Amino acid sequence: MQLGVPKRDNTPGLKLAPNRRGESNTLRKGLSKIHRRYEPTLMCPVPRGMAQKVVSRMSSHNWHRNHDLIKLRQTGYVPYTKRNDRTYVPKPMRISARSESCQALTTLSLALAANCDYNADNELCFEIMAPFEQIAAAMGMLHVYENGRKAYDSPLSALSVQEQLGYVVVLHGKDTDTGQNKPLRIWLTEKFFTSRGIALEEIRKWLGKYKVWARKRGLSESLRKTHERHLLRLERIGIDLKSRHSLRNRLKQIKRIVCPDLAKEKNVKIETLEKALQEQDPSRLDTELDSLNKELRGGKTIQNANNVYELLYRDWYAKSIPIREMQREKVMRQKYPELIYSDREEFYRLLLESAGQIT
Repeated sequence: MQLGVPKRDNTPGLKLAPNRRGESNTLRKGLSKIHRRYEPTLMCPVPRGMAQKVVSRMSSHNWHRNHDLIKLRQTGYVPYTKRNDRTYVPKPMRISARSESCQALTTLSLALAANCDYNADNELCFEIMAPFEQIAAAMGMLHVYENGRKAYDSPLSALSVQEQLGYVVVLHGKDTDTGQNKPLRIWLTEKFFTSRGIALEEIRKWLGKYKVWARKRGLSESLRKTHERHLLRLERIGIDLKSRHSLRNRLKQIKRIVCPDLAKEKNVKIETLEKALQEQDPSRLDTELDSLNKELRGGKTIQNANNVYELLYRDWYAKSIPIREMQREKVMRQKYPELIYSDREEFYRLLLESAGQIT
């Protein structure tokens, strides 16, 4: 008899203790193993306006070319349970993420953008006005067991990845119903938009249009009251930010970046016009009014001496076939979504190089 192995008792009439090992395989009886229960799909309606614009831009994002995700995978993910463990060393991963992970990240981005509050009059911008359980249901990945327990592990993992990327700010805490640690409040950061090719100028323009639309429809007061009821409900539950100073400072920083002080800019323009009136120089006054009108309409002039490649591309674009160059520019934007905002000269240099104009 081999040492260390207990002898099987073959006593007649002796019943062995029930063992659940392999029970799921027995119940499956040769069927293929479940890889995932649900395929991530946006199941919630998308409001018209800014939410629809953001969702349309998020749906075409390619995560395999996301530089932030590539850097994070080279370092390795840190699970939520290990974030306070200083001895934990993340394991580097392969650069290319699996298609299932990319689908979950894309659908989560769409669900967050569809349920976000875009009212710039609030103290904190871009708060998700729905519990995360509802976000998981909007992704089509909320599983309810027979005993009533709800599970949404894939959305939680995708949220953890986006939190480590810096795309969202999450307030974690214990749920009063289940006692489990869950994401209680979520805010989008400015990096959530700029990483998908949406410039800060576009965000400010969309926020301004949303504010004008709400004022014309008479919805400003109702939106304010809805947000106040949301804050009162969270405070009643015990989810407030009174003692979380660093989190409040980070959220205020997001608003300063995305929603600049328009009153300050207005005072600067008024002072410039008053100086022109005091000098009684009609030509200078006309120039100031023209420049102010152009800025208000969103016009941009290229007067920088350092944008050589951009000027070359503009001149060549006027002489070439527009549809072909628009397709080339679209491919380049999909390949390098952040380059046009971080380094415009490099972006236009690559366009000229792909067109064979420079070597």
